[in-house]
Amino acid sequence: MTDSKIDWFEDFLGLGYHVYDVRPTIYLIFDGRRKLADTWNKIIKYWPDDEIKIRFFEGTDNYEFILYCKSRILQTTNVFLKSLKISDNYKQFLDEYNGSMSLQLAIYFTKEKKYELEIFKFKKKVSDVQFLKKDDDTNDDFIVSQARKKLENKG
Repeated sequence: MTDSKIDWFEDFLGLGYHVYDVRPTIYLIFDGRRKLADTWNKIIKYWPDDEIKIRFFEGTDNYEFILYCKSRILQTTNVFLKSLKISDNYKQFLDEYNGSMSLQLAIYFTKEKKYELEIFKFKKKVSDVQFLKKDDDTNDDFIVSQARKKLENKG
């Protein structure tokens, strides 16, 4: 994977989880319609479902989220990464995870005095998901080790 260009994306708000379905769903949450549309239309729709990878590295209070895939069409590896606080929703998602999940996109916005989440129909199936501890070795995966270094330098 190191022979292609790597694009790093941290410009999303966070993650949402939905576990009451046939397959649990994880949402990449954005703060604008343009960002969401560009993310889908220019990146994720070109990813083969069976090659999408998600890694969660759990620490004491936080976890690192790394989503990546190489697009043969775009000749680029795109990586979404973020360090997030462990929440009850994350813990429930962890309990309900059964070997595969859906990946969807959503927009978070305020409407009057409420917060709303608009979920889009774009969907990918992800089966290469690993839940690891922060201390776990990732030297065998170049993308993951570079993503963790970026998150470590940021924190």
